[in-house]
Amino acid sequence: MLKKNGFKAISAISLACAAFLGLIGSAHAENNADGFVINSKISKAALNPAAVAALPSDIKEKGVLTIGGETTLPPYLYREDGGITGIEADFMQALGQALGVRIKVINTDFGSMVIGLTSGRLDVAMSDFSDTPEREKQVTFVDYTKTGQQLIVAKGNPRNIHSVADLCGTTAGGPVGSLSLAIAQRQSDSCTKAGKPAVTVQGYPSASASDLALRTGRIDAMGIDYAIAANIVKASAGKAELTGDLFESGFHGAAVGTKNAQLAKALQLAFEGISKQGIDKQILDFYGVPQMRIDNPVINAMQGKN
Repeated sequence: MLKKNGFKAISAISLACAAFLGLIGSAHAENNADGFVINSKISKAALNPAAVAALPSDIKEKGVLTIGGETTLPPYLYREDGGITGIEADFMQALGQALGVRIKVINTDFGSMVIGLTSGRLDVAMSDFSDTPEREKQVTFVDYTKTGQQLIVAKGNPRNIHSVADLCGTTAGGPVGSLSLAIAQRQSDSCTKAGKPAVTVQGYPSASASDLALRTGRIDAMGIDYAIAANIVKASAGKAELTGDLFESGFHGAAVGTKNAQLAKALQLAFEGISKQGIDKQILDFYGVPQMRIDNPVINAMQGKN
């Protein structure tokens, strides 16, 4: 495991070198009303000339890549020591270093990510953002890790839930705009078609609010990314537990507008370089999820899948 204090020393040296070389990229995001300092725990990624050349001219001129992400999602993206940290924070930093730009992170809930991209407020959306065929109709994904979903229930599993098929007649929840809610709604439709009671689906503004609803008995179950699920159970002080097997295998991606193919290509090249340097392995190993690594970043990996 990497030492945080050692990284801070490396970060200071890296920042000084970047300033000396006249590079825009750094180990930190802008620290202003909308941006967060990135507290990363990984080594510096190398500048990627091919990825830089592929960047849209407006981003090159600004020298800033604006990324929207939900900042209450440990271990992916969460606030710590006055900044943000986590798996996605490390990937964001690596992207900035590879592309030679500063990263500006704006706290964005799942329900606002697509709107942020289509309105131009965001260049990229990433933070446990699952690539799905439905979302690919609205945005383009550059997929860089794989994932799966896991069900969480109250301790003791009082409703005897072991799979999504067991959700009929129960109450399930998750963050608004998340895959969690989409899965619950899809299962509810399957329940009613089979003549069984529907799933009562409850949406909440964040993963932490959904977690609180589970622990206080307002919902019976929540299906969510397995890394988040494990973290929620660990922090629940015995009030929640995992149930059933992983399901809904897929990918996490950095999303851009469907008309922004040039930026998607630049991100793909940047992620390829990050992977070749082993930075992605370093990030995922640090957080104990090495199984999330993929060999090659791909654009719209879920295309044509239902």
